[in-house]
Amino acid sequence: MKKILIAAAVAASFVAPQAFAQANGFTGFSAGANVNANTSSTEVRNGSSSIDMGKSSQDVSLQAAYGFALGNNYVLGLGATYGLGDLKYGSSGSANLKGKDAYSIYLEPGYAFSNSTLVYAKLAYLGMKGEANGLGSRDFDGVGYGIGVRHKLNSNLFLQGEITQSEYSSETIAGTRFEPSGTTGTVGIGYQF
Repeated sequence: MKKILIAAAVAASFVAPQAFAQANGFTGFSAGANVNANTSSTEVRNGSSSIDMGKSSQDVSLQAAYGFALGNNYVLGLGATYGLGDLKYGSSGSANLKGKDAYSIYLEPGYAFSNSTLVYAKLAYLGMKGEANGLGSRDFDGVGYGIGVRHKLNSNLFLQGEITQSEYSSETIAGTRFEPSGTTGTVGIGYQF
């Protein structure tokens, strides 16, 4: 009986770390850079008139995150992104809106299918400075949600892709109310420390 218990303990010591390694492959600090393609729509209201305007644009963003293992396959990521370019949220006649200094703070629960592939959902607080036609600017905030996949090329380097939806608050600039939203596709590369 004693030999069976010792054999079981030795076997468990080999199995448990390997199973937990799936989640551990995505824990700790990571940093990355992303290319984003955004298709946006903005509802514009001035008095009783209303129009919808849309635009497509691209930018680059940086991200930093920290992942926590919550079990054999579950990972919880906390992170932030910062956009390095401007995004166009639409133009129609004399009305246009562009977003600058966009950032997000996010929560990212994920499931590691293996030690190299993680699928995750994302819930984010969003912020940006919206500028309208040189008429002025306002700070917009909102929420974002989406899904993504991260694949490790080796123990540190990973590729990721995600799609997110953003919904911003409405703000009034020079008597005109703007309410932007958008869908963003992201492809990025990162390093897990």
